[in-house]
Amino acid sequence: MVGFFGFLRQTLVELWQAVLPPRYFSWQTVIYMSLFSWLMSLLARLLAATPFTVGLLATISWICLALGVGWALEANKVRFFGIPVAPWVSGAIICIFLFGSWGGRWLQPALVSWPLVSFAVIAVPSLLSWDFDLKTPPPMVRQQLALLFCLSLLFSSWFQFYFRIQSWVRDYPSLVADSVDNSAFVYRFPGQEVALPAGVTHLTIAEEVLREQIDNKPWPSVERWLLNLEGQRQALQRRVQSQMGRGASLENSLWRLDFQPLSNADGYTLKLWAIWSGPAANQNGYYLEKTCLLMPVNRGGLVDTENATPGYTNTQWSTLTCDLQTPRQAGHPRGTQQQG
Repeated sequence: MVGFFGFLRQTLVELWQAVLPPRYFSWQTVIYMSLFSWLMSLLARLLAATPFTVGLLATISWICLALGVGWALEANKVRFFGIPVAPWVSGAIICIFLFGSWGGRWLQPALVSWPLVSFAVIAVPSLLSWDFDLKTPPPMVRQQLALLFCLSLLFSSWFQFYFRIQSWVRDYPSLVADSVDNSAFVYRFPGQEVALPAGVTHLTIAEEVLREQIDNKPWPSVERWLLNLEGQRQALQRRVQSQMGRGASLENSLWRLDFQPLSNADGYTLKLWAIWSGPAANQNGYYLEKTCLLMPVNRGGLVDTENATPGYTNTQWSTLTCDLQTPRQAGHPRGTQQQG
């Protein structure tokens, strides 16, 4: 029993010596101040203190945490490939504190600001004294600070460029479906699945609209429908845009639909095109093509002639069949297809 209490006493003494700061002015003291301020902010929140009091205590906690962690890393000579990590970790903590309370998409401004905030952590001790007086660093230090500022600005620009590219890809997904072989900034991993451009959806909807209007209709009415090609093109464009508008994609306005009937024996071959007018890897742009076959058929032999409507057996009906493939073509269809 005596031995157990002795072991317990020795353990507590060693634990106390381990957590006790070696001196008042040390990084452990700053960490404890951060922890104390955080606990006080929680207590203030539980006691329904004013938001200013809670925010002030939380701010002191974050500042002490950034100083304490950076101090600890520098005191223990923590390096990454010979580069001190203390100012970068302190800068990250400050950015999380500054932008994390915003909520929503705070990661983007935090990452963009991180290199510049970390530079400020490094530069402030060289430019300000403990009395907050400006001081002039030696020429060698000024040169290092200038170089570090340029590097921080470069890293910040890279982060900003990354988020800009992601924003373009989100708003204009067809850009990802295009070729990126000549891009210096976008790389597609081998075997990576390539997304379909939104023009495929436009063509699918356009096919449904055409089926509604000219499939399984009396052939004379279909031929009258084909006489007003320009009006039908505009109506088709409006119908597809109204249905695509449910998705509210910014690139919808960059797709334009067009079609052209070409004579084919007794019927027509309909070339249906989704033309991309946005930026493309090919300087002449590109378009997607769907080929449909519009033919007249006689259904007189499929019905009971005695019970059929008068004139039904002599009437030709239209049938529309479309390929599933929507190949990508370079250039503009009006420049490569024969006018019908």
